Amino acid sequence: MTQYLTPGELIGSLPDTRADTLHVIALPRTPASASAGRLTSPPGVSFPATRVRGMTTRELADHVRNALPTNRSCDLVVVVISDERPRNWPPLQAAIAALETDLRPAGHTILGRYWAPHTRPGAPWRDYRRPTHLGTVIAPRTDIDFAAPIQLGGDAPTPTWGLPFTDAGETLPANLGRFAHRIVPLLVRRGNEANRIVAHATAQAGRGELIDDAAFAVTTALADNAVYGPMLLPPNEHDPQRVEQLWMALYRGSRDPAARARLATLIAASALRRGDRHLTACALAHAHGAPGAATVGLLFQQHAAAEVIEQQLDQTAGQVGAMPWVSAKRW
Repeated sequence: MTQYLTPGELIGSLPDTRADTLHVIALPRTPASASAGRLTSPPGVSFPATRVRGMTTRELADHVRNALPTNRSCDLVVVVISDERPRNWPPLQAAIAALETDLRPAGHTILGRYWAPHTRPGAPWRDYRRPTHLGTVIAPRTDIDFAAPIQLGGDAPTPTWGLPFTDAGETLPANLGRFAHRIVPLLVRRGNEANRIVAHATAQAGRGELIDDAAFAVTTALADNAVYGPMLLPPNEHDPQRVEQLWMALYRGSRDPAARARLATLIAASALRRGDRHLTACALAHAHGAPGAATVGLLFQQHAAAEVIEQQLDQTAGQVGAMPWVSAKRW
């Protein structure tokens, strides 16, 4: 018999911790064998937030897969326990989105993603998908058996969250903050400053964090070919899937067709480098007219080898970076 839990009850069933922690909880869809026994706490895996920021997406996903029951199907719920109070986004947003993208091909659906400052009853919790969806942590019922099928009450699977080219997810702020108003005039005049801002945003995504209203500044900076060109071949030390999550978030938040085409081209180039042909094709469908898109499309059609892709993207990045600056007034 399926049991129903609210997000507040599920969070309240987690152990209290003084360290910022990311929990990935497994909710079984099918009953356990008669010999499995009763579970009083939810199964899954947890990571200290400091460790998450130092791990690649693949390492996170491998740990999650190893912690899942091998003989049962289950859905996943992500809960971040952190004293850091979210303003525009709860912490580790990019890491969660990249983790979901990596787990999905194996059939693992993340049903919910929540933030709370602690797991004790009375704490507020927030939904990552709907920032206005708030609740309170409550003590779980004593009759809950976490070995039996469980479903989150009031929540349904949202398989498109965190994936590219959807309306859901992160958006640019309605009102630009002081940072954007200060930095944008610098970006449209100084290539070095624009490169610094984009490099910082990329590094933040690599650590599992998304930026706030700096998103507008980064999107503006990409109108400058001196910034956009090198981004066709970002440094190898950054986790490419998390970099792609940054471009996806900016794509969803931008309304300008030229900006979206450039961001889609960056996603296509990154996906092509790591051999993800499905994402490359999806991104190229939105990349029409952007500098470098034709080269990426040609390499994709020719099934080019990895070394050829690197060489051609490096050459294209240099050519685009030397092109005259594009007006950013509409970005």
